Amino acid sequence: MHRQRVLDKGWVQIEEQMGGDAAVIRGARICYQSTPRTPDADERLIRRLLSSHPRHNTVFEHAVFRLGVKCPLFVARQWMRHRIGTFNEKSLRYCAAAREYYVPDDESADTDAYRAHQEASFDLYERLIAAGWKRERARGVLGLATYTEFVWTVNAWSLMNWLEKRLDKGAQWEHRQYAEAVLALYGEAMPITATAFAEEVLGR
Repeated sequence: MHRQRVLDKGWVQIEEQMGGDAAVIRGARICYQSTPRTPDADERLIRRLLSSHPRHNTVFEHAVFRLGVKCPLFVARQWMRHRIGTFNEKSLRYCAAAREYYVPDDESADTDAYRAHQEASFDLYERLIAAGWKRERARGVLGLATYTEFVWTVNAWSLMNWLEKRLDKGAQWEHRQYAEAVLALYGEAMPITATAFAEEVLGR
């Protein structure tokens, strides 16, 4: 899968996938001992599973993704509140922080002062390390706009749960940009399920 660029320096990509639309259909048909049907029948089945109440979520858990993400720390902290999934993040205890931070593209904001503050934080961080401070302590001066990287392993059901919440108009704008990028990748990886999800759940 190709990498989707997000914000000024971020990105998201699917690094590995196990299962897809066929795995969902197989999981659903085994429940009822029904036989494989036409592609149209399979699509209708997925739509029915997503639109029923309660939704039949377990069949979507047979498809699993590992995503790679580069995003500002404040987005990562919101992201990791979604507990169903596995995360591993770049450690600023063991790795030096790259001088990369998010700068909003907002003409009404004082971005010069914002950028100067970020640069001063990194200057202090580097001085402290040069003076002998350990990275795990020096990182305390860095702001939440600092970029981080992590991998996220998640099943399709939990992914859709995250998408539904983070595509909501009440979600933070920056996080919504990542959700839009993931939705586009999801559409390439599981086109039947992703299309049904967008139409039946998101109302697109």
